[in-house]
Amino acid sequence: MTGYQVLARRWRPQRFDDLVGQDVVVRTLRNALQSKQIAHAYLFSGLRGVGKTTVARLLAKALNCEKGPTSEPCGECVSCREIAAGSSLDVLEMDAASTRGIDDVRELRDVVRNLPIRDRYRVVILDEAHQLTKDAFAALLKILEEPPAHVIFILASTEKDKFPATILSRCLQIDFRPIPADLVAARLAHIAEKEAFELTFGAAQLIARATEGSLRDALSLLDRVRAFAGEMVDENAVAEVIGLPPFETVLALWQALESGNVAAALSLARAEEQSGRDAGALYEQLVQLLHALLLLATDPQVPTAFPATHRSALVESAVRLGSPLLLRLLTLALEGKGLVASADRVGVAVAVAVGRLALWPRLQRVEALLAGEPVSAVPPPSSSSSASVTAPPPSTPLSLGGRLAAALEAMGAHLLAGRVGSVREARLEGETLVLCCGALPAATRKSLREATDQLSAAAHQARLASRVQVDENGSPTQVRDQGLRTRVESDEDVKRVLEVFGGRLGSVEEKP
Repeated sequence: MTGYQVLARRWRPQRFDDLVGQDVVVRTLRNALQSKQIAHAYLFSGLRGVGKTTVARLLAKALNCEKGPTSEPCGECVSCREIAAGSSLDVLEMDAASTRGIDDVRELRDVVRNLPIRDRYRVVILDEAHQLTKDAFAALLKILEEPPAHVIFILASTEKDKFPATILSRCLQIDFRPIPADLVAARLAHIAEKEAFELTFGAAQLIARATEGSLRDALSLLDRVRAFAGEMVDENAVAEVIGLPPFETVLALWQALESGNVAAALSLARAEEQSGRDAGALYEQLVQLLHALLLLATDPQVPTAFPATHRSALVESAVRLGSPLLLRLLTLALEGKGLVASADRVGVAVAVAVGRLALWPRLQRVEALLAGEPVSAVPPPSSSSSASVTAPPPSTPLSLGGRLAAALEAMGAHLLAGRVGSVREARLEGETLVLCCGALPAATRKSLREATDQLSAAAHQARLASRVQVDENGSPTQVRDQGLRTRVESDEDVKRVLEVFGGRLGSVEEKP
């Protein structure tokens, strides 16, 4: 009797055509195979679970297939079957996390000097290769400098920046991108259909967003949810397994925010924390709901990851508020994600972020006041969840950091989007978008630094820049013109705003 095989293994791609979301990688390798321009060493880099090791095995198949080297390995010859099963004597898979020393690399060097036992090439797949020691890298360099003609090295890593430049220069570097959430959800739906169990559209979207571009993680999570829910996997089952709040709680929070009911919104956030659930998860779901509302405001037919039973209410709310206001609320929510991500006490940070969002009707009153309009022209905050908005203000352009955060949000990288949202200043230097992170906590700076590949992919997709650089020494610009500050402080309209809200001026700068 054979044991259960997890979905990630059972549905591992066996052909290049089966790969999801890596079209550039597939095209690059196929072109190389068709033109016989095969490198002696490759470096596959990218997030975990996006297909690096899978593609390494497919490349080994393509090189050693009886019909190869070929861009379409047959999958039926002895070599293809053994590589797929992990039993080929000519394809060596090593984990650098456990075999990372100089003696291990020297032993590998002795092995690869021998000709292949049966196949055309001896292929060495070194996973998590960035974990090699300094001496081991030096020993590996000796092999890469003068590689035997029958040996192909494939290094896989989630942290390309940790490789010595000497190693990078001797490898053909191929970057794997995070897989878009829509493609992950579509793949999950296809697998569920083939496995004969029901997976709702919203549940597939929720899993895809929760795993942030990793198909392997998405399949592992689907296995967990299926074990919990049986043959019917819906949004509530996914939320229960990964610790998300019920959608009814998220919807109630949105209704409190929509009506400007600060007390009700804070009460819901506090109740979620007291229930033992993660308040940060509630806020994350609120951000995703705002994103869905923004999409519904522009296209009421667009699919969402939330229960279909509430769709009509969400569409009504989205159309009533309109995309300009929802865009501003989503921008404010993304800024709050940075606060939540870097806070020591998540519950307090969530309360602050939710409270700021709930104040949006008062913001409209301030705008009317500054415009010289009667304050009564803008409806005051209401405690009723049925309050409507009669005059949404025009949208303000997103900053560079806000546009990058929105692009990451669209890709499903919600946590990273929140961290980018905490960056107070970003600038363009040619084709490079520089994030000034000197004022951020060390943990946030480290997370941004380690995610530069993903940030660059998002910036490129959003047509902001070709690459992203994290400046850990830069800090937001300090305003030095005290004369300007004095003039602003003496302005009558500003005085009235401060009287209404009891606040104070932070920084003052003059726009060109």
